[in-house]
Amino acid sequence: MSTSPYGRTSGTDERESRPLMEPLMAFRLPAELERLREEDAWRDGDRNSRTLAKDVDFRLLLTVLRSGATLDEEDGDARGSVQLLEGRAVLRLPGTEAQLGAGELAVIDAGQPWQLSAESDCALLLTLAWPREKAQI
Repeated sequence: MSTSPYGRTSGTDERESRPLMEPLMAFRLPAELERLREEDAWRDGDRNSRTLAKDVDFRLLLTVLRSGATLDEEDGDARGSVQLLEGRAVLRLPGTEAQLGAGELAVIDAGQPWQLSAESDCALLLTLAWPREKAQI
């Protein structure tokens, strides 16, 4: 039973419906990555992503990017982290950047717009968190 007011994902032809937040959620990342790479969005495009957990003040996304693909967070409202699971990427903020390789983690303070560029095919966990009083659906 889901305890979140956001309930469950709607599901698609390629993905089953599942809870967005429960008291405890556990994931086998290698299996999740394999599923992402089997979907049409990956075969036909430069990225694929799955929201693993979502609540009003928190998001956890598993993403695969092809070399050259980018992710942009223009407003930077949330505090975030990028954990690179596979591959290489560069994380850019105004005036600074970090080269990330597999097994490396970067934390981004709130209020910082950022861009992540894949330098090779890569996989990452993106965590976004907002102060609960500022959170939006």
